[in-house]
Amino acid sequence: MQKKIIALAIAGLASTAAFAQSNVTIYGRMDLGAAYRTGDSGGVANTEGKYEIASGVGSGSRIGFKGVEDLGNGLKAVFQSEFGIGIDQTAAGTTNATWTNRNSYVGLAGGFGTVVAGRLDGVRYGIFNTYDPFAGGTIGNFTQMTLQVDRADNAIAYISPNFSGFGLVLAYATNTAGPESAGNRFPLGAAGPGSLHTIMGTYDNGPISARLDYEEVVFIGENISKTWVATAAGSYDFGAVKISALVDQIKNKDAGLKEQAWLIGAKAPVGKFTLKAMVGGVKDKIGNDNNSIKWALGTDYALSKRTYVYANYGQIKNDDAANRQINWAANSGTAGYGTTGIDFGIAHSF
Repeated sequence: MQKKIIALAIAGLASTAAFAQSNVTIYGRMDLGAAYRTGDSGGVANTEGKYEIASGVGSGSRIGFKGVEDLGNGLKAVFQSEFGIGIDQTAAGTTNATWTNRNSYVGLAGGFGTVVAGRLDGVRYGIFNTYDPFAGGTIGNFTQMTLQVDRADNAIAYISPNFSGFGLVLAYATNTAGPESAGNRFPLGAAGPGSLHTIMGTYDNGPISARLDYEEVVFIGENISKTWVATAAGSYDFGAVKISALVDQIKNKDAGLKEQAWLIGAKAPVGKFTLKAMVGGVKDKIGNDNNSIKWALGTDYALSKRTYVYANYGQIKNDDAANRQINWAANSGTAGYGTTGIDFGIAHSF
């Protein structure tokens, strides 16, 4: 869904040459980085320095298979199966490779738009990663400061055609996380997976890009618990620099959750370098002294069209009761460490 909206569900739909055959395209990314994290702030206690080498510091290493088949009369079948891979180690206690299911779907596309179903990238997650200059990766990313549904299981999405820059995305999923419950549409227990409803308006025209998104996640158990989020983001590309901004609110009355997030970012190409900067904050509107601000600086250096090296620095400043920790992983399911970090690495796409 909008982690480039299923790669804009299929950026390949813009290529008529792709429709003349049903060949499968193999693609992927190999990313390996090193990171050092340390520091304390607010509720994060003093931590010793921690040095790591890991796969996917810049963005998750992956391999995928995708294709388009022309069915005639303007109708196409589209499909993708993408797997996250750990290129630095095997699965714990085994000699097996670490493969995890990422964005995978099958669907139809035509003049009406695109409909896909499967395990899909979260729409709001994609907005954060699109307008964050660090794109949901490296020590610098802001998305890690927020609660996110990075992918939804048993999901279906509709992506409208582009109408003079305007578009619409509708999505529904029966499981936002975790395994399916045998025999039940919704697993019992408020902590279990819930149903997701999404509507997002998009605008992309020349240097201007904007998103307005509303979502609800409903958990069914002994009681009904509903989380809702609203997100607005935009960017303007001046050529010499691209400026972006985002505001977001997430709320669940039953869970005592009400947070607001914001970020301002900048990205500038300078020769083979791409310079990045970001500052953003999270405000807890219920708890006291539970706010945080993160800022980051970074750069990429292109060795070729497909290979680049990167280096980034990030720091979190917590209020006394806040314990947000720094992390290169954008999804909130991965634990952070410390409040200050630096990374460097190399990535190759194919």
